[in-house]
Amino acid sequence: MSKLNGLILTGGQSSRMGHDKSQLIYHGKPQREHLTDLLKPYCDDVFWSVNVGQASQLSTTNQPYIVDSFDFPGPLNGILSAFQHDAESAWLVVACDMPLLTVRSFDALVAGRNLAQLATVFYDSDGQLPEPLLGIYEPAFRLILQQALADGEYSPRQLLRQNDVNLLNVADKRELTNINDPKAKAALGL
Repeated sequence: MSKLNGLILTGGQSSRMGHDKSQLIYHGKPQREHLTDLLKPYCDDVFWSVNVGQASQLSTTNQPYIVDSFDFPGPLNGILSAFQHDAESAWLVVACDMPLLTVRSFDALVAGRNLAQLATVFYDSDGQLPEPLLGIYEPAFRLILQQALADGEYSPRQLLRQNDVNLLNVADKRELTNINDPKAKAALGL
């Protein structure tokens, strides 16, 4: 079994929210720190995936981070940059804008992991499509990502749909809720 690293995707622009979603306080600390704490029991190492602007603000942190290596927006940049950092490890990827996640979902994801498939992910909150922003990407998925980059395809969901992946049902669909703007955040009451 390959090493399992954690990757918290924080590198988005947060334009709809108006400020960095990874630093929003939901559980008494910035969301990226909360997710780091949640991932540590499952992972050998946990990294923050950050953009260049965020990296310039992290010079004093002890938290390991990986700067986006490519010139295109979106989560695929962070995932591909993680594989560039460590191609031999699997990556447990989670988006920073899922404040309702609990160990229940992480337990199910790790227990349901199928090493013979390229990735293990949940169905999305609609139960129809793979949820790319919470899943385990095996080392072999790196080749799929590299080919997608060469082809100009930047949708991780589409890549999951096109390849042999293990799809799980999440116990509580609310845990997959993305909070992308102030109105959605206020509606949560956190």
